[in-house]
Amino acid sequence: MLAIAALAACQTALAAPVKKSDKINVDGINYAVNAKSNKARVIAGKNLYVGDIVIPEKITEDSITYYVEAIDAGAFRDCATLTSVTIPTTVTKIGSNAFYACSGLESITIPTSVTEIATGLFEGCTALKEVTLHNGIRSIGTGAFKKCTALEDITIPNGVKTLPANLFNSCSSLRHVNLPNTVERISSSTFENCSSLEEISLPNSVKYIGSEAFKKCVSLKSFSCTTSMSSIASSTFEGCSSLEEMKIATNIKSISHDAFKGCASLDSIYIPNGVSDIGSSAFEDCSNLRIVNIPSSLKSIPSSIFRNCSNLEHITIPNSIKSISGNSFRGCTSLRRIEIPNSVKEIGGDAFNGCSSLESVTMKSGIPPKIKKDSFSKAFIKDGMLYVPNESPYTSDPKSPWAQFRNVRKIRDRRP
Repeated sequence: MLAIAALAACQTALAAPVKKSDKINVDGINYAVNAKSNKARVIAGKNLYVGDIVIPEKITEDSITYYVEAIDAGAFRDCATLTSVTIPTTVTKIGSNAFYACSGLESITIPTSVTEIATGLFEGCTALKEVTLHNGIRSIGTGAFKKCTALEDITIPNGVKTLPANLFNSCSSLRHVNLPNTVERISSSTFENCSSLEEISLPNSVKYIGSEAFKKCVSLKSFSCTTSMSSIASSTFEGCSSLEEMKIATNIKSISHDAFKGCASLDSIYIPNGVSDIGSSAFEDCSNLRIVNIPSSLKSIPSSIFRNCSNLEHITIPNSIKSISGNSFRGCTSLRRIEIPNSVKEIGGDAFNGCSSLESVTMKSGIPPKIKKDSFSKAFIKDGMLYVPNESPYTSDPKSPWAQFRNVRKIRDRRP
């Protein structure tokens, strides 16, 4: 009797279905299965996946059929010798970082059943050259293609509204990006370090571009803001050393700090009159910049805005400017003459220091604005010409930095 009971118990155990959320391996692929719902998810295993992987629509274990509905977060992470993955249309969700650092993965097609590209999905897939994204995709996660250094072109599906932060950061081979007219936002660092990107056409639907979005895109040659944009964020084009042409739309109201810093090929730029705020160092190190205007809508020239713009020979300061901040024109070695309107009440330290070619400064105000001892270089204070409406207000106070200028003349005696 005991033997019969033991045999019956053993048979019952063998016939028992897989428990809820059990983990199994079928044909070399690891799954988490749910016997209650008959659903399965591809998961990571003890051993890394290699070669070509074909995920089936369904699997069978212990006479139970499970439909594969998802790929877990990190399922194929760090599988460096994985070369391809075929994903069935039963899969509706692929988790974040699922293919992170799969450095041997060359191409992949996302099935129409998947509507979201998760965060970091293909980050570090350095051999990935081709990705097919269908038009049913509605959202893409942060850094999804970051450091995909072999990716050369991609088409963003219709319906996607936001390109998230770091989406293509450091995709050094990326040359062509096709954007649909549904895209409204390009987030921070989206294209940062895309060193092969020469041009990009923005649909007019784009209303916002985040900070550092195109930073160090060293091959980018031209760019046009859309008429839907109202601002240029900080460091958006910093280090774009090949940028030659920049069209700022008339609806732009602000340009943030470092926006064009290091754009060494930029020859000229027109800032619309509606711009009322420009951040510090906006054009610093634009060494080829010859022609630029300061809009009359601006009240102050920010610090270091034209610092080291060594090719800038002339600039007109409008009568709306009340202050010239420190280092504004420092290192502008080609600047020869400057006229400062009577609206200016203060000039910051080192504002014109390092302007080694500066020959004359014309002050239009009869009341000297506040300056620092180092607002102008020692060489200019000694040898340069300072033209003023009347000498006395500028020379009468021996404690004033103005009194240190050696050559002070009335404006009517100004050299031609």
